[in-house]
Amino acid sequence: MTEDEEQQVDAANRGRRLGRILGIFIALAVVAGAGYGGWYAYEGLFVPRDLGEQGHIFTIEQGQHLDEIARGLQEGGYVRSDLVLSLYARSRGLESSLQAGDYLLSGTMSGQEVLEKIVSGDAVFDEVQVTIPEGFTVAQMAARFEEVGLFDREAFLEAARMKPAYEEVAVLLHLPEDKLLEGYLFPDTYRIFADSTPETVVLRMARRLEERIRGTVLRDMRADEHTIHEILTLASIVQKESPLDDMALIAGVFWNRIESGWLLESDATVNYALGTSKLQPTFADTEVDHPYNTYRYRGLPPGPVGSPGLDAIEATVHPADHEYFFFLHKPTEETVLSRTFAEHLAAKRRYLD
Repeated sequence: MTEDEEQQVDAANRGRRLGRILGIFIALAVVAGAGYGGWYAYEGLFVPRDLGEQGHIFTIEQGQHLDEIARGLQEGGYVRSDLVLSLYARSRGLESSLQAGDYLLSGTMSGQEVLEKIVSGDAVFDEVQVTIPEGFTVAQMAARFEEVGLFDREAFLEAARMKPAYEEVAVLLHLPEDKLLEGYLFPDTYRIFADSTPETVVLRMARRLEERIRGTVLRDMRADEHTIHEILTLASIVQKESPLDDMALIAGVFWNRIESGWLLESDATVNYALGTSKLQPTFADTEVDHPYNTYRYRGLPPGPVGSPGLDAIEATVHPADHEYFFFLHKPTEETVLSRTFAEHLAAKRRYLD
């Protein structure tokens, strides 16, 4: 074999080797692509978005087609991929089986579960379950009701002001007309009829407060000569400032300050004044001239800074009897009480600095 022929053979062999290597790479790419595609489809259909159990209303109008519905579900965050949902529905021949209506969807449902719910026609006809956490402000409630598709935010905010129609609820009788019902709408889980009005829900929440404090709580409140408004105002601060187990301790600190003519210096009131939710307001924040700023104005603020739960109300009516005027929370949420400002500063250096 001549030298030229040997070179031609070597070149051919190299070409074949490169071809085999390229083929392997192409095959691997196809497999990887198929694997990714398979996982993408699996995740889109069977893995929930994990957005929480709180339900949200998704509406399907009469005559909407599959792709439009799937796109709305993706934009609303209910499914991961509108394309995967559409292809899956078509593969099962379900494109004409999607039924119009209002559907209560949670963030723990997978794409397949969402599709099955819509195909089954399991729409909301009677009630929607809504949870209002303890400490929520009226503004947060309005946002929650709008989020689940019950009411427009502004409509609820307008309804949550004192009106003659609410005078049937005894705990509201002392409030002036048009007063925001901050602190008077009890935080709880409610099952609300889908056709309810904001006014009927406000009445129901105010009645729930009346039901919960009726009896010993209301009797003890009156025995101490504190008004409902005073108790709810301080309880709303206690709700935001203390872990559940230490509410009576924190209430005792605030009552000690009030009875001694001290400033409350509550971060919760500063946050309410500024519309913020800072763990530690800045010095500039505490200097703001606002009637709810208890770093500047003595005594209780004009009203509640949120809706206290029953534990906070009871702790405020029955505070712990002690001689402490300061408190802080360790990173573990354990409460540290101090009698003097010097002790308080020492505790801050020890646990927080």
